[in-house]
Amino acid sequence: EAGADSPLARPVDPADLDARLKAARRVIDLERSLRLSNEEVRALSIRDALTGIFNRVYLTERLHQELKRSQRYGHPLSVIMCDIDHFKDVNDQHGHRAGDQILKDFVNRIAGSIRIDVDWIARYGGEEFLIVLPETDLPSSYIVAERLRRLVAETPFHLKGGKFRITASFGVTSYRPVLKAERITLDQLMEQADEFLYQAKREGRNTVRGASPVGPETKGCAA
Repeated sequence: EAGADSPLARPVDPADLDARLKAARRVIDLERSLRLSNEEVRALSIRDALTGIFNRVYLTERLHQELKRSQRYGHPLSVIMCDIDHFKDVNDQHGHRAGDQILKDFVNRIAGSIRIDVDWIARYGGEEFLIVLPETDLPSSYIVAERLRRLVAETPFHLKGGKFRITASFGVTSYRPVLKAERITLDQLMEQADEFLYQAKREGRNTVRGASPVGPETKGCAA
């Protein structure tokens, strides 16, 4: 009942008991090692190899959960899609290693400026990232996006050989469940953030564009 693996005949031989305990300890250690390995594999599978933030696979899974939570409790949820402006020029002029360093520094700058254990960031693809802001309404998400835009634009990045300035564009959208509102899908939320990101690109870059909260009886607007 306590979890014994095998009986020992009496009188117990101390050497036999010691050998069996050592064998049991090896089994326990192997099981613990396997569990830790599985956890490490899981951690690696949801992280972007270059930047260390969440990858697109995790993004889809986690954002779906955030959206369901928002709908269940009636709390706002905002997302910010951001993209480094003219990133191809960085790679062409300074090389891909410099481009990788810019991506890592960009992510560290963004991740260090959002709420720990509440907000999170994932790599959507290439130089495009998605910042998820649970419990955040549209006006607050604009404040966050503008603060991040200025943080990127006004503080030089360091590359071998000197300082380098980059800018980024931001598309903001927000979902605020209302009584008897139709539920939106994850794709709808992502598409709207992407739409406003490209509006920011078309209108000069290094700017923030967005819309009213998603849902019935709301109208879109540009910041």
